[in-house]
Amino acid sequence: MEGGEVNKAAITIKDVAREARVSVATVSRALNGHENVAEPVRKLVLEVAARLRYTPHAAARSLSSRRTNTIGVVLPDLYGEFFSELMRGIDGVARERRQHLLVSSYHGDQEQQGAALRAMRGRVDGLLVLSPYAESPGFLTDNLPQSLPTVLINTYLPEQDHPVLSIDDHAGAMAMTRHLLDVGHRRIAFISGPDLNYDARERLRGFR
Repeated sequence: MEGGEVNKAAITIKDVAREARVSVATVSRALNGHENVAEPVRKLVLEVAARLRYTPHAAARSLSSRRTNTIGVVLPDLYGEFFSELMRGIDGVARERRQHLLVSSYHGDQEQQGAALRAMRGRVDGLLVLSPYAESPGFLTDNLPQSLPTVLINTYLPEQDHPVLSIDDHAGAMAMTRHLLDVGHRRIAFISGPDLNYDARERLRGFR
């Protein structure tokens, strides 16, 4: 380093630590989003890393921390309005937390979703899964990687070990039907989904 300049062709975490006048461990914690770093120090480290154009070596960081900084997302489809808005929200939060996304869709095929879940092994730190097949006996236990943190989206299971983020389809359909009745409609058609789909059953229950 000469005159305060660092050779940008070979920037390392040590260079960032030297420029920021903190330890290498502090730089590592700041860049990885650990909570035990004072906010002014974190801001300084990020500013120095950006100025030096430091890019962490993803493979080396993964080996040392056993983390990939990647979240897997498995959805039935990516093109419908519901799924695109869902992905928009997931992507926004992931960016805020400096996480990457590995996204897979299976177009309504149970075996394809099982393969997509199995393919996430060793590649992600956690999973977000929307599965109409979660109720099928053994589907989750056979396909979800063991010990991988997983959140199920819009999935109903009476007894399961994973947290679930759900939409209240029953209340939504009931509110929709009541609104139509309140404005004077009496002959109301309801287009339901397949009987095997839990969301469709809940919407029909709310409509009735």
